[in-house]
Amino acid sequence: MQESSTFNESVDKMRFIQNVNPDRYEAFVRNHPTKSHFLQSAAWGEFSAEERGITPHLVGLEDEATGELRAAALLLERKPSLFPCYLYAPRGYVLDFSDSKLLKEMTEAVRAFARSRGAMFVAIDPDVERRAIGQDGSPIPGGFDNQSVIEDLLSLGYRHRGFNLGFEGREPRFTFRIDLTPDEKTIGKAFTGNVLKNIKKSHHYAVTVREGGYEDIEKLYEMITLTSKRDEFYAYPLHYYQNFYRCLAKADMAHLYIGTVDPAETVRMLKQELADTLAKREKLKKEGPLQENRETEARLLREIPLFEEYAKIYPGEVTVSAHLVVRYGNKSWAVHAGSSGIMNETFCNNRTYYEKMMAQKAAGCVFLDQFGTVGRADADPDFGSVHAFKRQWGGRYIEFIGEFDLVTKPFWFWLYETVRPAYRRFRIKLKEILRKIRD
Repeated sequence: MQESSTFNESVDKMRFIQNVNPDRYEAFVRNHPTKSHFLQSAAWGEFSAEERGITPHLVGLEDEATGELRAAALLLERKPSLFPCYLYAPRGYVLDFSDSKLLKEMTEAVRAFARSRGAMFVAIDPDVERRAIGQDGSPIPGGFDNQSVIEDLLSLGYRHRGFNLGFEGREPRFTFRIDLTPDEKTIGKAFTGNVLKNIKKSHHYAVTVREGGYEDIEKLYEMITLTSKRDEFYAYPLHYYQNFYRCLAKADMAHLYIGTVDPAETVRMLKQELADTLAKREKLKKEGPLQENRETEARLLREIPLFEEYAKIYPGEVTVSAHLVVRYGNKSWAVHAGSSGIMNETFCNNRTYYEKMMAQKAAGCVFLDQFGTVGRADADPDFGSVHAFKRQWGGRYIEFIGEFDLVTKPFWFWLYETVRPAYRRFRIKLKEILRKIRD
C-alpha cells in the first residue's frame, strides 16, 4: 500500500500519513519504548477486518526534518447501522503522552482525518496508567500520578467517560501485570496463597504442558466453553479464536499452551509414590514425620482408585487446560484461557499458567499482562473470583486513565450515546434468554 499524506497545515513540522507502510508501522509500534501494545499492531487491524468487518487505518506523524515516525495509531473504522462511522484506537495512540506538543499535533491530525471520513467521533483508551495504586486499589502515597495527561486530553477537546470500576468499557480499566525481569525464584516468591505449593504438587501427576498450534484451537474453544458455562460469561464462537490465532500467529504473536493429564500414567506414578512412602516409613522414628507419612499414604490410597476410574473414561492424554498468550515486542498478554474442570487434583491449570509465564520470560518479555480485572474485588460480583485468581500470581495492580471521545459530529454523537445503552441492554437480555434456552 502506498503511503499518502494530507493535513500538513494542521501540524507544525510534522506530516500526517494516512496509510503508513505496514512494515514501517510495525517497526515503530513494536519497538516503541513505552506505548507498544498488541492492540495497536497491524495484525490486530487485519484480524478486526476479517473477523468483524472493521476497516483498519495505519496512520502516523512523520518528522519532516528527519523523516522518522514520531507517533502512530491503528484506527479501526466501524459503521453502526443508521449512524455515521466512528474511529477507535484500542489502547492508542502510540506516542509519548507526556509530550503535550506531540499529543496536540497527533490529535489535530486525527481530528482532521476523522472529519474526512465523516466520523462521529474518535475513541481512545490509552495504555497510560492513571496513578500508582496498592493491591486494594487505593493510591500509594507519594506514588506517580498522570493527572496531567488527563488534563491535556480534556484541554484538547476529548470527553472523558469517567473512572469505571467494572467491565463497562471497550477494554478493562484495571489489570495485573506480572514483572518477568527478576529470576524465576523471585517471581515465585510474589505468589500468594498455595499457588507455588500447588504447582509443585502438579509434578506428582502425569501433567504435561506443551505449546500448541492452529490444530489445537478447537481444544482451546472447548476449554473456554466449559469455563464459560461454569462461570457464566460469554464465549466467542469457534471461528473467532481460529481467526485470532491465524492472524496473529503469522506475525509470531499468538502462542497457545495446552495442559494435559494422562490418567493411566498418573496411576503408575501414584503407585510408585505409595511404595516409596511405605519404604520410607521404616526409617522414620519421630511422630511428626510419621504422621506426615501416614497422611501421604491416606491421600494416595484415595487418589489411586480415583485415577483408575479416570483412566477408564479417558484412555491416554486428555486436555485439561488451554491458554492463549499474545507476545508483542518485549511484552506479553494472557488473553484467553479455559479449563475442563476435571482432575483438579492435578493442579494442571495452575501448572499451565506457570509454564506459559516462564515461556514469556524465556522469550525476553518484561511483563505478562493478565488482560483485565475489576477496580475492586466487589465491583462486579461475577468477576470477584476471577480477580482473586489473577491477583494470587503476584502482579502489580494497574489502573488506566480510561476512555476518551474526540467528538466531530456532536448531534450524531449525542443520538448514538442515547440509543446505544438501550440497545446494549437488549442484547444482554437476549443473550441471557438464549443461554437459558440452550442450557
